[in-house]
Amino acid sequence: ATGATLISSLSDLNGDEKFEAASLGHAEEVVQERISDDECILVKGTKVPTSASIILRGSNDYQLDEMERSVHDSLSAVKRTLESGSIVPGRGAVETALHIYLEEFAVTVGSREQLAIGEFA
Repeated sequence: ATGATLISSLSDLNGDEKFEAASLGHAEEVVQERISDDECILVKGTKVPTSASIILRGSNDYQLDEMERSVHDSLSAVKRTLESGSIVPGRGAVETALHIYLEEFAVTVGSREQLAIGEFA
């Protein structure tokens, strides 16, 4: 997120330690904040704002496990949708689309049929 380069060691092949400033990333602010009972380090104002953290809180471990699974499943669904570029509508999508279409069509009909179309929608 900060644009930094991952370095596993500061030593070069000769064993000399050196640091290159080009490996550093950028953040406007790095702060340590208390969220509930936990201390968290927050990195704000990064060059690449495409990463984020989701903090889950619950009353017990079981609830947290269920929330974690739900968030993971929904993020995976969004990822697969973005990768494939297409979706298959479901859960009443056809009925909802027909309802909207029939309501718009009913306005164009000038006779008493408009009432019947509107009721059917």
